[in-house]
Amino acid sequence: MPQVTGLRGLGRGAIVLLVVALVVVIGGAAGAGLWHVSASPKFCNSCHIMRPYVDAWRHSRHAAVRCVECHYPPGLRDTLRVKFQAVTQVAKWATGTYNSKPFAEVEDASCLRSGCHAASALEAKGALTFAGRIRFDHRTHLQAAKTGWQLRCTSCHAQVVVDKHFEVELSTCFTCHFKGAKGDRELAPIAGCASCHLAPTGDIVVGSVRFKHDELVRRGVACQSCHLNVVEGQGGAPRERCLTCHNQPEKLERFGDVARIHAVHVTEKTISCTRCHDEVKHRLPPPIGAPSARAPASIFAALPFPRAAPGR
Repeated sequence: MPQVTGLRGLGRGAIVLLVVALVVVIGGAAGAGLWHVSASPKFCNSCHIMRPYVDAWRHSRHAAVRCVECHYPPGLRDTLRVKFQAVTQVAKWATGTYNSKPFAEVEDASCLRSGCHAASALEAKGALTFAGRIRFDHRTHLQAAKTGWQLRCTSCHAQVVVDKHFEVELSTCFTCHFKGAKGDRELAPIAGCASCHLAPTGDIVVGSVRFKHDELVRRGVACQSCHLNVVEGQGGAPRERCLTCHNQPEKLERFGDVARIHAVHVTEKTISCTRCHDEVKHRLPPPIGAPSARAPASIFAALPFPRAAPGR
């Protein structure tokens, strides 16, 4: 008898297995390709509402870091979880139910991983100096015992406005350091003035008076003795502000539970301070003899030291 060759010579079960194997191979190749494409910044930029954010990323210090390196936490399980969330956003885009202001969450594990901003490396750096003479120490901000709240990287490094990418918003600093710290004739910021400010060097001229800060520091004169009107606003959190996001009575009833509110909004989520708190401004008053309209926008612009781009 002549031998039957090709598929006709295979049993039905073998043909089914062959078809399944081909589907798995083709599906796997397509899935791998889609995974690779969806991890590209070009894929993020394909959605029009994301283009301003991608443009901000391109001009930021993280321009050489792919989006997924920050927005996908380390580990396959968390990566798959975020991938699924991204798919739901694509579905919202396809159905026209998307929000024009997307919300993205970056886990601390993404920032603090080895090769990026490892916690040990930040601790080794100690106190940093930016904008000329402003001191900052990551160690005190990442320890809940020091701050009273468990902060996250994005508590300070956030994108409050679309043209800034993971930059430090000074309004966040001011809210934490000055809320409830200003009275009618007293100013007691958290950790004190010297924790952030170094005393200016050289002569300071105010009107017809010339002096040096080092002499005042040597005598132990408190900064607040002269710099009293440098803070505007109390940083209050009006109850009605909650209604912009929440309408569930059980949540609104917990307005007075400050510890729980901060745990949810600061530690568990990345909610900007100014979403809940009134703005606090920190700046020097107008120079003597100068119109008030010429007052500097920030105390950092008025202090007598060279200007420099903020760093981490």
